[in-house]
Amino acid sequence: MLIVDLGRLAREGRVRLRQDIAPDDPMWSGLNFTFAGPTHVDLEAQRVIRDVLVQGRVTAEIRHECRRCLEPLTVRLAEDVSMFFREGVAEPEAEAEEVYALPDRGDLDLGPAVREQIVLAVPRFALCREECRGLCATCGKDLNEGECGCVVEEVDDRWAALRRINFE
Repeated sequence: MLIVDLGRLAREGRVRLRQDIAPDDPMWSGLNFTFAGPTHVDLEAQRVIRDVLVQGRVTAEIRHECRRCLEPLTVRLAEDVSMFFREGVAEPEAEAEEVYALPDRGDLDLGPAVREQIVLAVPRFALCREECRGLCATCGKDLNEGECGCVVEEVDDRWAALRRINFE
């Protein structure tokens, strides 16, 4: 768990948090991607008057699939993160101000904020390589392995006028 003791933070002014989070940790449940290994978190929390600023780096390897050919691949994330926890704001206000709500007392759980940072960093569409040719739209053959032999159909002439439009 990514917990910052607010009492210790008040006494020391800064708290360093280094941790590896397992790929099967409950914190990751419900995501539409999986991790290829542990997520490494290296964060430093510091007091800023009454609020808390957390900065650092989060690295992870995500299992993904190529957008074009659907082959499995691993995407490496290395994100510099900065999270601001404001005192005295409710969750809806915090969300509108793009900050996080700081609890009144007890510990500060960084888990939901780190989870959000990872989710935002994962690319929606990944490519195995830039020159990936993808799959044939007709037969589904992987065009990276060679041509498929499908016959290209003639284009409907009713759309010919639209092809002549110059949009530049």
